[in-house]
Amino acid sequence: MASVVFYMEDGTTLVHKLENEVTTIGRHPESLVVLTCPSSSARHAVIKQAADGVYVHDLSSSNGTRVNGAEIEEAKLKDGDRVGFGDVQAVFYAGNPPAVLEEKPVAPKVSKAKSLPPPASIANDEPSAPSAAAPKPGRQLSPVRRAYGKTSASNYPDTTESGCMSSLIVTAMFVFAFAVGLAMRHSKEMNGNLMTDLISKITGSMPKIKIERKEE
Repeated sequence: MASVVFYMEDGTTLVHKLENEVTTIGRHPESLVVLTCPSSSARHAVIKQAADGVYVHDLSSSNGTRVNGAEIEEAKLKDGDRVGFGDVQAVFYAGNPPAVLEEKPVAPKVSKAKSLPPPASIANDEPSAPSAAAPKPGRQLSPVRRAYGKTSASNYPDTTESGCMSSLIVTAMFVFAFAVGLAMRHSKEMNGNLMTDLISKITGSMPKIKIERKEE
């Protein structure tokens, strides 16, 4: 039976036997041979079996159909012809394809046996990897840098109380200077003592209260 071997873009191989009179090829999911390559059209081409042979017919696809490199609209296929549907390549066989194409590739089994070490000559040529357990040496400071390094905040003396005391002294001196200046100005203008005049004024402005005792 005639067959077509498709070589997909992902590297896989699809063997399709021409059992139907018409085989539709394209990206449409209803096609007998569904192609996933973007260069193939939804309805790209058909392969027809006739009394005088097998024909491939292009369905006005975007990237065309080629037989042995030549773009065609319809062509009769011969054994071994290479057919291109966009970027998907295929080979037509008048009979069954070679047996090697029909065999499903079997994934190699991974042996659980311990792998042999490489030859001594190869092992010696390979650079030894650094030991992960060995810690990297830390950066060592010179004695000078350790002696004159950055001083921590705890080494500075606490100046909070001395600062408050200095503020109080400055304030007291300012008040005293202001009082002295005020007394000198009063003495110059009023020819008197500021404190004495101030006390006299305060006591003179206070109302005198006379307390009388009632006789029984």
